[in-house]
Amino acid sequence: MEFVVEKLQLDRVFTNAIYVNPSHCNLISNGYVLINDTYIFGVLEDSSLSENKVLMSATARTLVVVIVGEKVKITPCQKNIQNIEALKLEVNLLGQGEIKLDAIELAEKLKVIYEATPLNYGQTFVFEHKHKTLKFLVNELTLEKDNSMDVLQGVISESTEIFISSSSNKIQLTNAKVDTALLKPNFSFEKLEIGGLKREFEQMFRRAFVQRLFDPETIKKMGIPHVKGIMLYGPPGTGKTLIARKLGTLLGANPPKVVNGPEILNKYVGQSEENIRNLFAEAEAEYKAKGDHSSLHIIIFDEIDAICKKRGSDASGVGDKVVNQLLSKIDGVNALNNILVIGMTNRLDLIDDALLRPGRFEIHLEISLPDENARFEIFQIHTKQMTGNSFLDENVDFLKMSSLTKNYTGAEIAAIVRAASSYALERNIAQNEEAKGTLAANESKPIKIDMSDMLQGLLEVKPAFGVDENEFNTANKVIYETKQFDFILLKAKDCLHKLRKTVLFRTNSMLLYGPTGTGKTTLAVQAALSSQFPFIKFITPRDLVGLSDFEKVSHIKEKFSDAYKSEEAIIILDEIESLIEYVGIGPRFSNNVLQALKIFIKNESNKTNSKVFVFGTTSLPHVMSECGIVECFNDCYEVKKCNSDDYEQLCIQNENFKKVDFTEEMSIKKLLTLLPEN
Repeated sequence: MEFVVEKLQLDRVFTNAIYVNPSHCNLISNGYVLINDTYIFGVLEDSSLSENKVLMSATARTLVVVIVGEKVKITPCQKNIQNIEALKLEVNLLGQGEIKLDAIELAEKLKVIYEATPLNYGQTFVFEHKHKTLKFLVNELTLEKDNSMDVLQGVISESTEIFISSSSNKIQLTNAKVDTALLKPNFSFEKLEIGGLKREFEQMFRRAFVQRLFDPETIKKMGIPHVKGIMLYGPPGTGKTLIARKLGTLLGANPPKVVNGPEILNKYVGQSEENIRNLFAEAEAEYKAKGDHSSLHIIIFDEIDAICKKRGSDASGVGDKVVNQLLSKIDGVNALNNILVIGMTNRLDLIDDALLRPGRFEIHLEISLPDENARFEIFQIHTKQMTGNSFLDENVDFLKMSSLTKNYTGAEIAAIVRAASSYALERNIAQNEEAKGTLAANESKPIKIDMSDMLQGLLEVKPAFGVDENEFNTANKVIYETKQFDFILLKAKDCLHKLRKTVLFRTNSMLLYGPTGTGKTTLAVQAALSSQFPFIKFITPRDLVGLSDFEKVSHIKEKFSDAYKSEEAIIILDEIESLIEYVGIGPRFSNNVLQALKIFIKNESNKTNSKVFVFGTTSLPHVMSECGIVECFNDCYEVKKCNSDDYEQLCIQNENFKKVDFTEEMSIKKLLTLLPEN
């Protein structure tokens, strides 16, 4: 039945019900009605009303989206209305003045007055308390049984748990309950789509958020200051920005402010510092008004190393001022207690040390490369829609893909999925026969992404922390099977296998020495590539040409730092005498590079559990011994020139060697140059 909407008198708006003429017994007897087949309201009678009219408050009209004079459809509610298990309300004060509210007392009063009163998600209603008019917004409600309906609605019962919050400066809220549903054990991290980061997410939640779930008075009595800063660091593409965003949304805090580091910088004097102050302005205003009861403000700095480099490293001094301003806001004299600053960087070593101490960015969490289980989750997340819409073939094996993608970041796995989908889409492109030379999509043919597409995508996308085959093209040559070559390769294989299996040490090394051209580099590369270690990097004299000592040390440090980010890694130091710029006349060498190599060869990383194997090659073993390099390597093997026995083995493998005039021992490189062209 349709009714004309009339305005409800102010003295009756607190009932949170609509009014109709007593003649509508079918509506009144039921107690609940549906407006426009959607919203549930309680119904009361008013004999002064015409039969075709209904009285509705302003808040009810706003929810239904109707104005005075318009018609609405009202029918008896035939639904089985459930009790509300948990109810989250946001309260505001209507009118002038301020008020102090006890959340527990107010929640109990609401349950008594509004017991059996229906509420709809997104609904607002007004309530009189201490001669003040309060306006409540239903932010969230959880039903006792079914929460899958299109419009969440239910009735308040004696067992309803009510959580009251406020963002108004007019209200000082005490004893506010915390919604412990955020910590439910059956919470699904997969729904947050942060595959492989569950452990990191839980660690941050425990360190930075758990104490914020308690009443501020309790924490104040314990004397525990809140954590105000988290620094997320790790390789690009591992999900640092994603995990920071999800933290803010999970807590139901104010929407996090996300700012890129370079955006803070400005050409005008003092503007960069003002940009920092503006980020904290809202939190400052609320903290002044509400103190420890103010809501949490999350500020996220992406690429924070752009603005927070070590002080003194910037000639202009702008970076120093930005660091000082940030320090004063986080941990200054008038420090705020309602902020959480999250910084993200790929280069933790560039950040000013003062920012990283406790009280500032005290939580340092590395978001490392995903392991096999994490990669499996990431593949599932990025193909979720494909699977749901039947675009993914049944033969796609994510277990196999996750085992093949060692050292791939989340971003690189997403790129594999995109590359695979491009192959599937390409198969559905047909040439338009009418217009020659033009292409059109074949909509009639179903799109299916199969395992072959995934493998093609894997070949296209190379991991940044993997093996670059082009880097080893010059050294990855044919290995002829000689007695000494087989022996050295076997020893290298044993050392690599022992490092992979042991828990007693995390680094191992092998030095190959001998005359120039005997195949030391080729043997090292062959042993490394056959090991199937996911990360292999080559450091050669060619890489260091034109660099200063400082730049050379930085280059070497960067290679080893990248190696420590992988679970298993191999570094090949080729021609160590050239890396340290050794010259026999003098003699002269770079002591800075020498000391850096000695440190990285023999020392384990104390920050990761990664296993790193170092191969070294040199043609001057006596020099390496005097420099102390030989002592840094666990195993040393000489690669000699080919003798007559080796020559006979070479002739069996390649008859062209018989045409070489072999009269004395010579290097394998010289033998190969003497081979005839055919």
